[in-house]
Amino acid sequence: MDKRSGPHDRFERLGSKLAQLESLLTMVGGEGIGHFRQQEAEQQAYFLGLCTRLAGECRDLCESLQLAEQDSEAEPRRPHMLLN
Repeated sequence: MDKRSGPHDRFERLGSKLAQLESLLTMVGGEGIGHFRQQEAEQQAYFLGLCTRLAGECRDLCESLQLAEQDSEAEPRRPHMLLN
């Protein structure tokens, strides 16, 4: 993950990854688990691996957003200086 990306970019990526994961899981639900089980073991493993990777990326993005939030709360707030 690009450490330079801001929380807004990471939040958008998180939403995108979650939508992808939801779509994949909806396909299994829509076609039924029986249809999934009829697929070859290699295809099942690939599909489940893809879901696992997407879930891991979502977890990483959540952790990154949480750390960014903690960092922003920990930074001392500097008083605004008025320039005359």
